[in-house]
Amino acid sequence: MTRPSMASRRPASLRRSWLFTSGLDEQMQQAALDSRADVLVADLEEFIAPADRPAARPRVAALMVRCRAQGAVAAVRVNRLAGDGLADLRGVMPGGPQVILLPCVECAEEITALAEAIDLFEAELGLPAGTTEIVPTIESALGVVRIQSILAASERISACLLAAEDLTADLGAERGPDGLELNHLRSRFLVECRAAGRVAIDCPFNYRDLQAQAADLGWARRIGLKGKCTVFPEQVAAIHAALTPSPEQLACATETVARFEAARRGGAAAGQPIESPDYHTARRLLARDTEFSAWAAQARTEWPNGEPS
Repeated sequence: MTRPSMASRRPASLRRSWLFTSGLDEQMQQAALDSRADVLVADLEEFIAPADRPAARPRVAALMVRCRAQGAVAAVRVNRLAGDGLADLRGVMPGGPQVILLPCVECAEEITALAEAIDLFEAELGLPAGTTEIVPTIESALGVVRIQSILAASERISACLLAAEDLTADLGAERGPDGLELNHLRSRFLVECRAAGRVAIDCPFNYRDLQAQAADLGWARRIGLKGKCTVFPEQVAAIHAALTPSPEQLACATETVARFEAARRGGAAAGQPIESPDYHTARRLLARDTEFSAWAAQARTEWPNGEPS
């Protein structure tokens, strides 16, 4: 079967939404596809009972083909290798998943073992060597403090995901829609990922409070997070809206840059002077839009019937 190359998949830096869905339930899978999420993560861990995993694996392999056909990044969350992880890999790798997520990572050795297993499956199945990405999931305090060694364990690692519920439980914290219990770790997680040259995927917002969700997304965008995971297809549109420069934002940024640079050249500028921090923020926003525009132009040639949103 024909599989797109690494160059044709959405870059990790432009993957705004990571939507988790059942590895077994076809209705949930269709709803996930219909959401137009940037990344669709078929789950074989929390969403699937152990007895149902053998039946789910071939469905996940087939789902990977459908994801790629519409331009979504095709991903699977397997179980830990000490459990059903190797059986999961053997069942889904024939579908050519582009990303493998590993849960509950607490040491570099878990990533090394996964990378070695993927090496073998790629060779066995004739998949292009090195093209299957790895995304560790950090779900404990121990995983947080070891994150630099984890992220350095394999060149396959493109991004890293911060969990919410298991991490909160490990900390003994109280959950709330304002996210106060995890905001300090979300900030640290972003810094750690940036330092390691990996994309930070923000933890899910597991409430159905639209106002609180908007505040959560605004906070995430403000500190510099560019990707968010979710288990609710209906949240994808809000995630995309929050993490994609809007026409209004771009118009404002363009004016901000023009006015600042005109003043710097000694020209007259109407209104209040543009402050330097606002100028640099505007420039970063415009650069981000350029990334999206370049990707959209490429996507139109790759997926004429399924261009990513």
